[in-house]
Amino acid sequence: MNLKKRSLTQLIIFLFVLLSGLIYAFYLRGFIEFKLLSVGDLNPYGGWSELKSAFTDVAFRFRGISRSTALTLSILLTSLLFGRFFCGFICPLGALQDFFSFLGNRLKINKIIVNEKTNSGMLLIKYVVLVSALVLSILNFGHLISSFSPWLAFLNIILGFKLSIGTGILVMIIMTSLFFQRPFCRFLCPLGAFQSLMSTLGPFKIKSNQNCNGCYHCLQLCPIDIKRPFDNGELSPECISCLNCVERRCIKNHSGYSLMFFNKKIEVNRYILLGLIVFLAIYLLLSIANLSPQTSYNYFQGLLIDGRYFGTGVGFGGPIQVSVWIENNKISKIDVVSHRESSGYFEEIFMIKSKEIIEKQGLYLDAVSGATASSRGFYSAVRSAVSQSIQPLN
Repeated sequence: MNLKKRSLTQLIIFLFVLLSGLIYAFYLRGFIEFKLLSVGDLNPYGGWSELKSAFTDVAFRFRGISRSTALTLSILLTSLLFGRFFCGFICPLGALQDFFSFLGNRLKINKIIVNEKTNSGMLLIKYVVLVSALVLSILNFGHLISSFSPWLAFLNIILGFKLSIGTGILVMIIMTSLFFQRPFCRFLCPLGAFQSLMSTLGPFKIKSNQNCNGCYHCLQLCPIDIKRPFDNGELSPECISCLNCVERRCIKNHSGYSLMFFNKKIEVNRYILLGLIVFLAIYLLLSIANLSPQTSYNYFQGLLIDGRYFGTGVGFGGPIQVSVWIENNKISKIDVVSHRESSGYFEEIFMIKSKEIIEKQGLYLDAVSGATASSRGFYSAVRSAVSQSIQPLN
């Protein structure tokens, strides 16, 4: 019964992400003048990027909580309170894996069985990925990491942007899901590793009931392949909260596992409802309360001398070089000559912000959500180019 509720929740969120991506693609191409969410808004690692910038970037200025940071915080607090609820009910990549696993079952493809010792060792890989990603990000190699992200690759496919290494990884995840349940969530996802760590500190546990005789029949359909609980009856924090074991009746027709919140039993429907409310409330309230700073413009003072000028700024991936055309004492055209920014993030900055700068004849200083460093680097490059054309007023 709960599987249908979970699948419905996953489907609704998946379709919303898909719709947001399509609307954003039309927005970038100038077909429409509004967007629901950008790629940056859907970036679950945005909070980490902003935190790193706050401690390592001398040019960093707090300008409000972006949607990507709000998403990171909502995942953090939801996993702290309700375990890996995001993985089980919300994550689009999780939904993709579940669908292709279901498709494999319908096609009668035999699932690959991994012995318990091997599975336990492979579960540690995602923690290595998490630590490696954090270290490389601190060392300013974040733009290289992003090219491996299947999450970003999935969003870029919706937007119709170029393929990347992450696209190949995404295809491998999908194909593997036909033979293997939740391969990415189990072994590779750094966000899953982070949530598992948070859930160990929280009040939510899935625990065997007193009438459980230890046959572990309820765990036979576990997508993470948990074989048995700990000695105290609790399931591993690797659990993605699919709730199959809670809904499944044991061979004695008892309910083998229960949801426990602060050591008190909580019903399945209430758990799902509370998880969704907490996740959405944190994301929406933080976004609405302090999404971004007030829009401001930096108008150029003085006579702009006609010509083509080049400027350079430092973005998320390194140097961004632009050329700015001045005609009739006005900015007429902005071209990005070279950059190493991640696809899916730079498009709005380069396309939309360039138009706004030309329309306003000044720098549009509002950063794109989830792409603060790229925005700052682009603005710096344009400012550098335009400053070369300014003839100071006497």
